Amino acid sequence: MIKFKDYTILIVEDEFIAMEYLSQILLSFRAKDIYRAKSADEALEIVRANSIDLVFMDINIEGSMDGIECASLLNKDNFVPIIFTSAYGDTNTLNEAKDENVFGYLIKPFQPSDVEASLLIAISIINRIKKFSLSEKQKITQVVDLSKGYIYHIDSKTLTLYNNPIDLTKKELEFLDILCNNLNQNVSYNYLKESIWPQKEISDSTIRDVVSRLKKKIPHIYIENISNYGYILKGSN
Repeated sequence: MIKFKDYTILIVEDEFIAMEYLSQILLSFRAKDIYRAKSADEALEIVRANSIDLVFMDINIEGSMDGIECASLLNKDNFVPIIFTSAYGDTNTLNEAKDENVFGYLIKPFQPSDVEASLLIAISIINRIKKFSLSEKQKITQVVDLSKGYIYHIDSKTLTLYNNPIDLTKKELEFLDILCNNLNQNVSYNYLKESIWPQKEISDSTIRDVVSRLKKKIPHIYIENISNYGYILKGSN
């Protein structure tokens, strides 16, 4: 269920009655914050100063810029989804607006149900875009900061010190990889044995030997022994 109160909305509308009508509809949906602008200049100033999730943009607003030009400027340096509002639904107007990050189009006079439907669709798209962007960002920045200049790169399974790779054995790297993927969490002896030495019977001393060698190679990385359980790797605070 989408909660409109979680979103900050800007209304760009130069007609007072139309502005109040749309504001009351959004308030009835419990939108978190509603900003109002009568011109493109006011809209640009509000977006620069605040985090705006969605804009209801009247196409025919007062001033030197219409709503389509304003939408273009808003999205020049920011991701600002737009729902256009207009008294005109002709093809030319729609074609002019279609390239400006448009997430909806309301023809005046509209009903509260029309606004709600446009909001639901727009927010659903926004959430999908944000989720995809976060996923892509995580892929790009999938690194673990271990402090003191040490960075572990999960995708390439590489440890670097000030961008210089550290030479580790296969077992040392496997051990470090497990701890980095479970940063600040206790990792048991049993899990380490099954993951690094599958189908082999090894003693705890074998793991301690790997840890000892690692600590000599990377002395500033904090690997803590949890008595009678396993290990925990502390990341950068």
